[in-house]
Amino acid sequence: MNRRNPLAGGFAGFLFNVPFGPRPVLDNPENLGSQVLERLQANHTETKGLLGKADERLGKAETALDEIKGKVGDADARLLDMEQKMARRGGGGEPAPAKTWGQTLIESNEFKALAGSPEQRGRARVNVETKNITSGPASGGPLIAPDTSQLRNPVMMPRKRLTIRDLVAPGQTVGNMVYWSRQTVRPSAAAGVAEGTRKPQSELAWEPVQSPVVTIAHYIKAARQTLDDAPALMSIIDSEMRYGLADKEDSQLLFGDGTGQNLLGLMGQATPFASPFGTDASDTPIDRLLQAIAQSEAALLPATGIVLNVVDWLQLIGFKDSNGRYLSAGPFGPGNQRLLWDLPIAATTQMPQGQFLVGAFLDGAQIFDRMLATVLVASENEDDFVRNLITVLCEERLAFAVKRPAAFVKGTLTAA
Repeated sequence: MNRRNPLAGGFAGFLFNVPFGPRPVLDNPENLGSQVLERLQANHTETKGLLGKADERLGKAETALDEIKGKVGDADARLLDMEQKMARRGGGGEPAPAKTWGQTLIESNEFKALAGSPEQRGRARVNVETKNITSGPASGGPLIAPDTSQLRNPVMMPRKRLTIRDLVAPGQTVGNMVYWSRQTVRPSAAAGVAEGTRKPQSELAWEPVQSPVVTIAHYIKAARQTLDDAPALMSIIDSEMRYGLADKEDSQLLFGDGTGQNLLGLMGQATPFASPFGTDASDTPIDRLLQAIAQSEAALLPATGIVLNVVDWLQLIGFKDSNGRYLSAGPFGPGNQRLLWDLPIAATTQMPQGQFLVGAFLDGAQIFDRMLATVLVASENEDDFVRNLITVLCEERLAFAVKRPAAFVKGTLTAA
């Protein structure tokens, strides 16, 4: 028996050998009961704190576990949904995948019979359906996207070369008629006069001339939906309408007969060709054009240009001498050097092949514009509104005055 500590190894030993802190020292053995009680209370408090922390950690672990269970549940639901969709594939709203030739082969009754009957080996015939892929509506056609990029650049019809307006003098007017005067008599009585005798009297005379303003116009109908769907189409219509007007104007400036609403053109007033040299059977087209220039010079109205058919002009460019050399600048010469008798050439399809016009264009004729070419668009014309149509109108007004008919010489490139 331990006299120093009767409780050693007993209950007091248990109390004071706990792993919660340093081992206490009993200073007063007589107060052992109170000290043991205090220590029990301290141990109890410390144990409760440790249990609280354990409960807190356990709660967090349970929360995390609940989250994991929720995510696993979501994954299970998604997997179930995918399995159901795969099970419905081919019989529901989604199209069944196309079978390969191998699947068609092994799923056919003939193949199954062949696999189950050894005596039928090598005799089964399986028909596998094959089709050519075409551009038809039942094949690959719906997969081919149409190419609409070229709609922005439609193929237009060829245009004539318009040149007559650029040759003559420009002008403007504000009325519906242009009045001007043309001299018909020139003073010619001038003579030497002796002292004290009467001087001769000359006469001057003019004639009044009227050039009416005429309207050149045309229109088309177009669907309003077409222009809404293709705005660039309006610019094409605008260009085509203006060209149609200019083409008619060019023709009128050359061949208008002056009746009704027609201009009186150059060819209707030009002087017929009459060579001042005298004609010769060996004259070439180049010779005849030189003679027409001389005729214009003799009328005191020097020529400033020549109008030819474009085909005739190209034939003249191709003329060669006796040594095979081109008379013009040749095939590699610049176009602005291809003059004929030092005069510029206006080549156009408006002039009939085989004919020509030589003249002093700036001095001999003038255009008076009353209204330049204008394009108007309206949807209230006739019944356009209820039919979803629009009317595109293009028009111009002008007068044309050939002030000096003698300034122009017309003829043929070859003798009749």
